[in-house]
Amino acid sequence: MTPSVELDVLPNSSTEDSHQHEQLLEEDPTDHSDACQIEMDLLDVVTSEIEQMRRAQQRQRQETEAINASYTEGKRQSPPPPPTRQRLRHINSFVTVYHKFPTASLALLKHLPGNDRCVDCGVPDPQWAAVSYGAMLCLNCSGHHRSLGVQVSCVRSVTMDEWSLEQVLSMLEGGNAQLTDFFARHCLCETSVHNKQPTTSTDAATQAKIINKSNVTRLRYKTKAALFYRQQMSLHIDRLLKTQAPYRGRRDMPQQPQSGSLTIRPNSNDKRSARGQRVLERRNTVE
Repeated sequence: MTPSVELDVLPNSSTEDSHQHEQLLEEDPTDHSDACQIEMDLLDVVTSEIEQMRRAQQRQRQETEAINASYTEGKRQSPPPPPTRQRLRHINSFVTVYHKFPTASLALLKHLPGNDRCVDCGVPDPQWAAVSYGAMLCLNCSGHHRSLGVQVSCVRSVTMDEWSLEQVLSMLEGGNAQLTDFFARHCLCETSVHNKQPTTSTDAATQAKIINKSNVTRLRYKTKAALFYRQQMSLHIDRLLKTQAPYRGRRDMPQQPQSGSLTIRPNSNDKRSARGQRVLERRNTVE
């Protein structure tokens, strides 16, 4: 059974500050310097929360390694070990520690551009997340993402579910505006999709995979472009986890040079030329 470990309790002032910062962020202060100071104060609390999650995972890993070492040293009689792939899968699942979404991190998540509305339908105040893309969803759209399967979109509630460190970082490094811009560059939005008219010889199965304005929001997550986004997001989070420096937010946050942010740029061939258009069509093909 996957362990669930609660975060060490931060001082009361830190928890209260995170709630105060969330309210102040929503008030849209007119003084830019005041807004930056509020974000920096909130980011200090986020750094503490991320470091607590990192330490909890390190402790769990050390305990697991100690148990494995005791078996190899003959201190305990153990059954024959399972195959390597199965054993590694068991160890990795046991080492992963889950927590409630941290308070200050949640306030920062809601402050990211576009996260005040569902990335698919635009409903305000979304409470669900597509972790694979770092995007916020409403309840109805979360049901559609669940139907796509975990390999396409991992869905969690920001208030009811428990989260791993990797999943929290995916949300803080993602954002609805970032994902929407990516889809727009690849003509996978209602405003930019190219309507293709099926020919008379096109069968029903092929017609169901042709992307147009009526189905682009539903089918775009099964395209090669969406797969590319998921892979780049995963690689970016892996790089963040390997760094020893404390997490200090994205590059678009004030005074944050350390950890970097996910930037998925369009391919150099992705231009409005004949070749570039063919590249776009291949990426936008439903798998």
